[in-house]
Amino acid sequence: MSFINYELYRIFYVVAKSGSITKAAQELFISQPAVSQSIKQLETQIGGRLFVRTSKGMELTYEGKIIFEYIEQANVLIGIAEKKFSQLKELTYGEIKIGASDTVTKHFLLKYIRKFIEKYPDVNVNITNRTTFETLNLLKAGKVDIAFINGPIGDEYVEESVCEAVNDIFVASENAVRDIKRPLTMRELAERKLIMLEKGSNTRKVIDKSFQDNGVTLSPTLELASIDLMADMAVAGLGIACVPDFVAESYLRSGQLKKVEIDFDMPKRNLSLATLKGTPLSFSAKEFVKLIMRKG
Repeated sequence: MSFINYELYRIFYVVAKSGSITKAAQELFISQPAVSQSIKQLETQIGGRLFVRTSKGMELTYEGKIIFEYIEQANVLIGIAEKKFSQLKELTYGEIKIGASDTVTKHFLLKYIRKFIEKYPDVNVNITNRTTFETLNLLKAGKVDIAFINGPIGDEYVEESVCEAVNDIFVASENAVRDIKRPLTMRELAERKLIMLEKGSNTRKVIDKSFQDNGVTLSPTLELASIDLMADMAVAGLGIACVPDFVAESYLRSGQLKKVEIDFDMPKRNLSLATLKGTPLSFSAKEFVKLIMRKG
């Protein structure tokens, strides 16, 4: 049997429910001949008679009753689907899948996630913590709706929106920098005990390239996967850590760490929100993006 236009089934359903061509035409806002023609077309395509005319109106044949039973179930399911879709639009139901690093989640996203959940408590927020490159792969695979990355990436399939500029700074305990009396050069800094992100991360690649372009190679004493742990290591006096300013802020304010002044500029980078080009966002994801981009 070839595919049958659902509109014909819809007209059949209304005629069966009302038992009248006239009433069905009024309910559907179409002419009686159009209703009759649609029923005839459906019967032709399905290969059997669905109605018989009686003095009481249109009555279903045995075959018609079988068809009606399933069409009625389909209409119930369509009604449920429409209700669910309406709930998704109103954000009384739904899910948002976010990809971001542990550090970005803790120091940047947490306040926005809290606001979003307070406003839309029935929307599930699913967060997957990975590095920038891993998060991008999740985005491209459709495993997350939006990703927060160290940018710019320059990927032709990804749309990047800058959330805020990120300034990497060097911090250390007061004892570790007591002997520093002036801003350090790149070479002087490289000779110190450094605590850096492990090789392979996007941030580390950018910083290494900046130093190498100036003839300096970085050989950190400690290489870690967690920026928060790097800051804690610096608090413990194990060296000078290179961390984003938004991570160092609370440590500097409390006096646990001191900023190490340098006489050169660190490479510019951004915390960016990434989405797949040409892929529409879910209602929940779209609302979360609005919250982020207007800064709550």
